[in-house]
Amino acid sequence: MNNDITQSNFGTGIGLHLSRSLVELHRGTITAENRTESAGTRLIIRLPLGCDHLRQEELEDPTENTVFLQEPVCTESTTPLFSQEESREESVKTKTNFQVVIAEDNEEIRKYLLRELIADVKVIECTNGKEAWDYLLKEQADLVITDVMMPGLDGITLCRRIKQNSNLNHIPVILLTVRTQQEDKIEGLKTGADAYLIKPFNTEVLRTTIFNLISNRQRLKSRYTVDKKVEEKIDKIEKKSNNEMLMEKILKTINEHLADPELNVEMLAANVGMSRVHMHRKLKELTNQSARDFIRSIRLRQAATLLREGHLSISEVAYATGFVNLSYFSNSFKEFYGVSPTEYKEQKM
Repeated sequence: MNNDITQSNFGTGIGLHLSRSLVELHRGTITAENRTESAGTRLIIRLPLGCDHLRQEELEDPTENTVFLQEPVCTESTTPLFSQEESREESVKTKTNFQVVIAEDNEEIRKYLLRELIADVKVIECTNGKEAWDYLLKEQADLVITDVMMPGLDGITLCRRIKQNSNLNHIPVILLTVRTQQEDKIEGLKTGADAYLIKPFNTEVLRTTIFNLISNRQRLKSRYTVDKKVEEKIDKIEKKSNNEMLMEKILKTINEHLADPELNVEMLAANVGMSRVHMHRKLKELTNQSARDFIRSIRLRQAATLLREGHLSISEVAYATGFVNLSYFSNSFKEFYGVSPTEYKEQKM
């Protein structure tokens, strides 16, 4: 079926921004006007001739280029936005050790982001959401930048997975999109995204957003470390808050019924003594996870402990933690830890 959605002729909006940047580097101008003879828009680019308008440091030595012309030519000296010379990318020394994962299926945009950010942070390129997700399960990252519209695992789903995974939900996520409607922005932010930028975006805005988000996380981490050291030297007052007592009841119920496949939100709420809706809202507030995801994360953490001990087979571990379907257990475990139960057991033995 051919329609506006399936056709591939819609743009990302970044092309005009890049075109203007390149024209301005050459001291030219670019304008747009409506066509009078037919429907559409005409783009007019004007570039000055010669080299007199360029500074000496902006010129390359033509003898260094393999160009067979009778007269020298003027070329601007900035690094091409979409160079295929990977050695140049590798030679750039980043100012920080922060690792930023970029999930973008459009190669030109991905390379553009790489060129803009490589001097400041270490960039890990992923061509789709699935690659980014697999990387995050196995490696460390300080921030994720993802396009919203990608085949397979899209940016919204990737962000939701990150924020629902207790091992990863501390990682800030920036969504990039051409969607300008407020409803789209709200949808993205509801997944837990930390920022939402519309293409074409200003590179400085993106760079500032990246460092603000990472800096905020670093400050929280530093404050927690300092507070922890102070806390260790303070005599403890054995007075528990309502939330602490609630979490103790919740964890006690989960641990007591861990092997029971029937353990669900309703059973948990009934044992704790609150409504299902209140239980879901409270766990979301305290753990940033739904009740269902919290129960599953406890099951998987206990499963990992049993696998490390090595006394039980994988099927016995699955049944002991309430999984009756071995395939579902294996897929859930791999989604949470990045490796299958078998691989995890072999690594820990």
